[in-house]
Amino acid sequence: MRLNPAITPFHTRSIASSASITSTPVSLSWTQYFDQKSKLKTFERISSIAGFSLFFFGGSYYFMAVAEFDPTELVFGVMDASMAYSLGALGVGVLGGVAGVFAGTAVWRTVTNRRILDAIDAKDVEFFKRIQQYRPQGQLRLSVDNPMPDYYGESIKSVQGYRAWLKKQRNYRIKTEGFHARKSIKRK
Repeated sequence: MRLNPAITPFHTRSIASSASITSTPVSLSWTQYFDQKSKLKTFERISSIAGFSLFFFGGSYYFMAVAEFDPTELVFGVMDASMAYSLGALGVGVLGGVAGVFAGTAVWRTVTNRRILDAIDAKDVEFFKRIQQYRPQGQLRLSVDNPMPDYYGESIKSVQGYRAWLKKQRNYRIKTEGFHARKSIKRK
């Protein structure tokens, strides 16, 4: 049944149009996926800095202006009160920075289109399957001379970065497993 837009109430039209929007899946290319992940990381950093600043200045105000302390007495018998309160303000700032990351992620996920989020989540699953598939298993031969290169793929920021990561993993596998690893590594 087709609804007549002139007769249909506004809220019914918005529900009908949102239902047709969500039915079309979005497919992201790898470049778009890495761009979206980059935007998320930038948003997390900005919100972390904002959270740290807000909590640090709030903690500093509380510890230095509101809380009363005697500068001649030691706190816990170790340090003077101004040093302890300064460390307390810094600790509150660090907690604010961590809370800022979580709050920033939540806000970013709220602001970003639902279809794009679903596509990003699907690409995340595919990306981590690829990471698990191509990283060397059995890291029993770790040494200072031959460290494991980026096991979780955290340094991958682009398609070129992924290709470089694959080369590093392959070279590490060849170094640790020897000549026979060359035969077992095949591109899929």
